[in-house]
Amino acid sequence: MEKLKVWDVVDLNSSYRLFGTTLVFTTKGKHLGEITEHKACLCAQGFTQTAGIDFERTYSSTRRLNSLRTLIAYAASKNLLFHQIDVKNGFLNAPLSKTVYLSLPQGVKGDKQKICLCLSKAIYRLKQAPLACYQRLKRLLMDLGFTACVLDPYVLYQNGDHPLWLYVHVENIAIFGKEVKVFKTQIASEFQIKDIEAADLMLGVKISQDGGCVTLDQQHYTESLIELYGMGDCPLVSTPLVPNSHFEWATLEEMAKFDSLQVSYQSDIGSINYLSTATFPELSFVVSSLSQFLDRPSIKHWQGFLHVLRYLNGSQDLGLTYGGGNQCGILAYSDADWGNCQTTQQSITGFLACFN
Repeated sequence: MEKLKVWDVVDLNSSYRLFGTTLVFTTKGKHLGEITEHKACLCAQGFTQTAGIDFERTYSSTRRLNSLRTLIAYAASKNLLFHQIDVKNGFLNAPLSKTVYLSLPQGVKGDKQKICLCLSKAIYRLKQAPLACYQRLKRLLMDLGFTACVLDPYVLYQNGDHPLWLYVHVENIAIFGKEVKVFKTQIASEFQIKDIEAADLMLGVKISQDGGCVTLDQQHYTESLIELYGMGDCPLVSTPLVPNSHFEWATLEEMAKFDSLQVSYQSDIGSINYLSTATFPELSFVVSSLSQFLDRPSIKHWQGFLHVLRYLNGSQDLGLTYGGGNQCGILAYSDADWGNCQTTQQSITGFLACFN
């Protein structure tokens, strides 16, 4: 951090708002479950910052998994390279627009009563750090001739003889194109990078590339869910939702019975929502249905969640495969019922859009 000139040591002033730090130890793996690195990160105690005083903006657009899948589908159909690089210390290269002072971290020599650190660049867990990192990287990409997509600013493209498409997630960049070496060299001139070459893991999704086909799966995550809830020996089912199922608001009596289970319904539904947005689109409807009752769940809703786990237990080795042909196009389906909701008598419409 001293090499990157993240901070300056300054004399302590009683008017400074000082923030503490925490040393966080973590691991990183090339594949899910495989540890390849042990890391120590100095993190700011950003939870003590005050909006409007210590920072102005923190908003950083949410990455869209459907954007990544669309790029993968297009790359597979056109036989493009799909590479990945990690920008090392991306946060530590991002300048701050507002002055932040830190008390001396553990391991830094000096008198805490007389000196402190004045940050000139972001560090992890500052409220404004993710936005600062994205803005720094975006400025560089714009200088290299890239344009941000209107619908998803984390997708950027560069026209020319060898067009490139990028998908940016914090410090990870997925690269799609016929020629990617020049871009890697340009990025390496500004940041220290780790070149993974053929992408194999992104956003917790395993990526397998073979002969022009790209397969996405979350088998490791699905296995961990099934093990967490003890559903490994449960009977398997062929659909994520019991046919003709209808869910209703829980009564006070039903809510009391549900409370006796001592489960966290909201986080449980969130765990399968992650799957539905990544590699299990068939879970979308059941997740949408169960999510309507996050504040008033009953045992019936919990049983609906367990039914999803029974389905996943028999489907955990499945994934999405793109490629296998040179045709590229969009195919869409839609359907609706009539007044199917027994509570409101409203109709339900569903659609599926495929791009390959």
